[in-house]
Amino acid sequence: MQLTILTFMERKKFNSSPCSIARSLDVLGDWWNPLILRECLYGNNRFDELQEWLGISRNILTRRLKELVENGLLEKSAYQNKPARYEYHLTEKGYDACTVLLALMQFGEHWYFNEGEHPIELRDKKTGDLVQPTIVDANTGKPITSKNLIPCPGPGFKAPQAILKRRFREYYENFS
Repeated sequence: MQLTILTFMERKKFNSSPCSIARSLDVLGDWWNPLILRECLYGNNRFDELQEWLGISRNILTRRLKELVENGLLEKSAYQNKPARYEYHLTEKGYDACTVLLALMQFGEHWYFNEGEHPIELRDKKTGDLVQPTIVDANTGKPITSKNLIPCPGPGFKAPQAILKRRFREYYENFS
């Protein structure tokens, strides 16, 4: 009889990485976390609602909610004492993280649904008008796409000049 031992590798942590994307993925990289945030954005804030809409096991949902609360994206508040029941609401940080979900939604609608078949519409809370998410430059108001950007080192990227020139080759070839 052969014995198979399963080992689980712990996920790499990016909390000291010089990359905003990597650090964000520490919290948003697990597929359940963005889906939990989505449900909270939709107004489904109770454990049983989250479990129902996501089809997630109770133990995984419990762990992910704890992680989202610890990371400051959700706040937990009791709505019933006996037995103890809780609601989970987006914090300012959680709402900010939801802008990532809007970008994912836009991508998904463009590439995975036919025209006019997108499952969710977004409306302005005050006017009820349909909204189309897009990323714009805060300085100019012009739409941003990855095609019209060039990455370059920021003030927090600490590395020798030789490494910077290799890592951000296109920037140094065009702008220095």
